[in-house]
Amino acid sequence: MERLKEFFYSLPRIVVVSLYKLIVRIRVVNYKRIPLNSQVIFAINHVTGADPILLMAGLKKKMVFFAISDDFKTKFTDFFFRKVGNAIPVFQKNFEKNFASFKQLIAASKRKDCCFAVFPEGKLNKTDKYDDFKKGAAYFAYKTKIPVIPVYIQGIKGYRKGTRIEQNKVSEGIFALVLNIFRKINIFIGNPINPMAENVINDLSNISDSQSYRVFVDDIHNQIESNYSILQDEACELLKDPQKLALAEKN
Repeated sequence: MERLKEFFYSLPRIVVVSLYKLIVRIRVVNYKRIPLNSQVIFAINHVTGADPILLMAGLKKKMVFFAISDDFKTKFTDFFFRKVGNAIPVFQKNFEKNFASFKQLIAASKRKDCCFAVFPEGKLNKTDKYDDFKKGAAYFAYKTKIPVIPVYIQGIKGYRKGTRIEQNKVSEGIFALVLNIFRKINIFIGNPINPMAENVINDLSNISDSQSYRVFVDDIHNQIESNYSILQDEACELLKDPQKLALAEKN
């Protein structure tokens, strides 16, 4: 019964993602950097509202996305983000409301076939300058001890900043899906960042010193930013060399 219920709940997303696979050319580079049979947190640049659909179609993973609570204001947007985008609201101001969201995340974290996805910038960014990452991905990695993998989306087309369509995330996402029909979009996978690497001996969950907690979160956050910059440079070099790009695509 639970599986049947989950299937019908996921049906809108399954239909949209399956159709998108057929009409968009998605190339995933260095896919083997994603550990097999292991949960990860994908930290992704955010270009359009269509990004979650693109990622689910390209990476072929069950993913739970973090989205700001403002995206769930109306019944339509709530349906779109939950049922199609498989997103969970995160409240940035009223933290008490995050209790229900955390319960959903905890339930999802128990499923080993489920990964998580975070847009560290917390907003759409049409430029190639990514220097305002929030610490949500680092904090979640610290709490769950799940590795973080930077992901760089390149080649996706969206409406320019400031237009009326761009200001509405759902409309922007729907139109972005249409704009990218038959386009070739690249998804570059970075190297995993292990939140336990700097503290193999001590269990992070037992740390009581708030200053130590901040140090670990800041360290993970800095690694995400650094690895993302490295990934973007790597992507630029590969795009200049079709042979190397083709080889990386096989990996």
